[in-house]
Amino acid sequence: MNFKAVLVWLLFAAASKAVCALEHVTFEQDGKPVRLSGKILAEAQDGGLLVQDREGVLSAVQPAQLVSRTQDDTPFRFLSAEELQARLLEQLPAGFRVHATVHYLIFYNTSPVYAKWCGALYERLLQAFYNYWERRGLELQEPELPLVALIFADSASYEGYARTELGDAAASVVGFYSLRTNRVTMYDLTGTKGLQGTARRFTSTAQINGLLMQPGAERLVATIIHEATHQIAYNCALHTRYADIPLWVSEGLAVFFETPDLRSSQGWRNIGGVSASRLAQFRRYLLARPSDSVLSLVQDDTRFRQAGTALDAYAEAWALQHFLITTRLPDYVRYLQKLKEKPLLIYDTPAQRLADFRWAFGDDLAALDADFLRYVGSLR
Repeated sequence: MNFKAVLVWLLFAAASKAVCALEHVTFEQDGKPVRLSGKILAEAQDGGLLVQDREGVLSAVQPAQLVSRTQDDTPFRFLSAEELQARLLEQLPAGFRVHATVHYLIFYNTSPVYAKWCGALYERLLQAFYNYWERRGLELQEPELPLVALIFADSASYEGYARTELGDAAASVVGFYSLRTNRVTMYDLTGTKGLQGTARRFTSTAQINGLLMQPGAERLVATIIHEATHQIAYNCALHTRYADIPLWVSEGLAVFFETPDLRSSQGWRNIGGVSASRLAQFRRYLLARPSDSVLSLVQDDTRFRQAGTALDAYAEAWALQHFLITTRLPDYVRYLQKLKEKPLLIYDTPAQRLADFRWAFGDDLAALDADFLRYVGSLR
């Protein structure tokens, strides 16, 4: 089964909050049997399955891989926080510990103070995210599972672990969110080369804040917040994992939230603040920006996936989202609501993506683009 093809899917009650029976699926992967117990989120007409296990991990099973599938009377439920802790500690390298917060399980083999710093940072971000959107008319849900973050002590051990998901790209990013596992993975930023004071031993979150407020650390921290924003968006029912959420939306939204506010213990005071780096990138792009740039941004994800155009795509996604949230908020909220209804593993055509955009923001893209460019020109 080609999961990227447009197929007719049978969506199970398992995809909703309804109680469902536990499914046991065995399939072959790289010549070895893999056994899963979980719920079937979707089944294709040719027998392909999308399975979610009790840890929240998603597995797309092709028909040719499927060995067996059985069901029993045990109701499906996610692992408890205690069960999830025990399960992941078995899977991770030796030496990992757990720091638990209200919404997060932080697995780490670095210092406890850094794990606590990350936990507090994430809780502040989550609260700010919920407050921001609920005040603007979006109804969000509580995560079904604790949100998991993995923190490695250094970049070398992080890269070794992340390579299984990212390949060679692991060496070029300080952290990432996985749609498959639903986890954020990163390394301890206090050991980053080029930051003053990285040789010290940190004993308080205030010391970590002091280090990471250096200008050289801004993009590092922003990346961690960016990935954590993805995780929140996919766990509060704003986005759906393995649904066709346009990258200009998911990435632009993460950039919108990514500017950290380390001085505040109460949350983000600067949500939607102007990103100096993204604005500068977009203004460089304007020198040769084609007239159909918005069209190419919203109708497919090509610009994000090509090295030569990705930076400009991220910058324009941030700028367009900033413009729409600031000047056309009701339309933007309607658009997000429409995206929330997208089914699993059905990938829209460019024409459908454009139709969705026009439905929310109007047919006159030339006028919208002119307003957009005037708005960006006013940003400082």
